Amino acid sequence: MKGADGLSDRDITIIIGAGIAGVNAAESLRKEGYQGRIVLMDSDRQMPYDRPPLSKEWMKGETDDAGILLREPAIYEKLDIDLNLGVEVTGIDPDRKTLDTKNGPSYEWDKLILATGSSLRTLSIPGDDLEGIFYLRRMDDALAIKNYMQDVEQAVIIGAGFIGAELASSMSEMGIDVTIVERSASPMENIFGRQVSASFLDLHRRNGVEVITEDAVTQFNGEAKVEEVVTAGGRRIPCQAVMIGVGVTPNTGVAHPQLEAEGGYAVNEYGETSISDIYAVGDCTSWPYQGAPIHIEHWDHAVNHAKTVSWNIIHPQSTPYTYTPYFWSDQYSTRFQYFGHAKRWAKTVLRGSIESNAFTVFYLDDQNIVRAAFLSNQPKNALPVRRMVQRQRVIDVEALADEGIALKKV
Repeated sequence: MKGADGLSDRDITIIIGAGIAGVNAAESLRKEGYQGRIVLMDSDRQMPYDRPPLSKEWMKGETDDAGILLREPAIYEKLDIDLNLGVEVTGIDPDRKTLDTKNGPSYEWDKLILATGSSLRTLSIPGDDLEGIFYLRRMDDALAIKNYMQDVEQAVIIGAGFIGAELASSMSEMGIDVTIVERSASPMENIFGRQVSASFLDLHRRNGVEVITEDAVTQFNGEAKVEEVVTAGGRRIPCQAVMIGVGVTPNTGVAHPQLEAEGGYAVNEYGETSISDIYAVGDCTSWPYQGAPIHIEHWDHAVNHAKTVSWNIIHPQSTPYTYTPYFWSDQYSTRFQYFGHAKRWAKTVLRGSIESNAFTVFYLDDQNIVRAAFLSNQPKNALPVRRMVQRQRVIDVEALADEGIALKKV
């Protein structure tokens, strides 16, 4: 990275991770006037791409490989961003400001941004070496699944979280007989409550997906390829493919004794880690929200966090990150949206009808302040709900439930 004399005529910022957070960090740095060298690296060899469509539009053939690229390849050259793919970082030295790579050179940096995303949780189950058992995280995974599914009639999905639910939706629409096996009685109840959890289950069952709860897969059977799964409850489910979606954890493999990484790289409101000149953005972080650290894995957060942190690299500690968490999920003909963050709540308020699949559930604290809200097929509520969560004002609960009163008036 340095010249022959070991010196550089401009600063160097290295970004580890070329997902949505890393790409937006690089682009924002350049667009906000950063004049130094930008090196964007990733262990993946694919051009940077958007991950959410892998389980939805891309899987169903509604968009092609080019359609999920985060940026046109020429953009990186235009913005003078050095894109280094297939590079695995093995260690960093904050004192010397260097990083080492597997089977490659060492790099020097002035500023370092960790945009390493998250890693899949995996299961260890007898028979898990059979062909036809998949995890979905990268483009290579999606390609393998898509190619394999051509002759699949029955598929089992382990886990009823959003990845599993979106895969179930896509595969059901592709004409595949889908069974979901979920360990808990009410999937994602701890995040959204029992009402919303029940609506998830009902949505999938109404679309022909069998959902088995309070059970777990204990064995895969087959000769060379998976042919059935066996559950703890004694069920034997025939299948030709299995997708495992049991969650993710922040990817904090780039480590150092001085780098705090409890539940993600710990950053302050400016994206600064516990080590000077090292920043972290997106899914791999734990960041302050309403006075407490939180960790979320949202596309929208990754974009906005990267932009704010990049600005603070150019203008140190000038703009704190005051983002309201938001994510969405498309399943069948339903769009789910969620604003805010509420690990606990004192009460919920329903606006609309669960039965019609058009409703908003509000999560309030004991002072009747809306901490979060879940929307199902009510996009018109998105803007006033976001404002409500941002403003943190005491709400009239009866008016909140009354669809005859406009939300902006509430």
